[in-house]
Amino acid sequence: VLGAAPGVVQTITGSSAHRGCLGLFARPDSPSPAEVLANRRTVVVTEGVSNPVNLGLIARSAVGMGAEALLVDPDSADPLYRRASRVSMGEVFVVPHVRLAALPVGLEPLRAAGFTLLALTPAADAVDIAELPVGADEPVALVVGAEGPGLSEATELAADVRVRIPLSGGVDSLNVGAAAAVAAYALGRAARLAFPIPP
Repeated sequence: VLGAAPGVVQTITGSSAHRGCLGLFARPDSPSPAEVLANRRTVVVTEGVSNPVNLGLIARSAVGMGAEALLVDPDSADPLYRRASRVSMGEVFVVPHVRLAALPVGLEPLRAAGFTLLALTPAADAVDIAELPVGADEPVALVVGAEGPGLSEATELAADVRVRIPLSGGVDSLNVGAAAAVAAYALGRAARLAFPIPP
């Protein structure tokens, strides 16, 4: 244990908002996409989610609604970045995650593992996610983009289905963390309705 004055800690962290206690850890070796995808049914893939707060929200809320892994493209924030880890309430240290190649090429490991690729978009012509038939054992990957630009055209075209969350009240879209959570819940609910758990 090393003691340091506040000024020293601020110099190390670059922030005056620390809580006075720091830890330094060796980053574990990253697993392969195939290892992360093995035996998982619902995963979230991010494209261009560079805001660490939004990535932390996805890790916390989507996982809380049933997502089992997080796969990020090169333009997405680092899940272990301090703001992402703080907003996720530590979920980034629990949920398996891996960095993919740039999308849409980075989606190939998911295709190889048998995942159905669902591109989340606010477009009116996309399928209502609540009406999407999902089998209980069907592996699905929810692909989400950054707020504003959303998914690239190439990534949307590479997906199997474009899905949307129907909104009301004149709201045109949700925060990407909220959208990922709602979509993960809808996918889990669809699977439970298709194959209910016996009493």
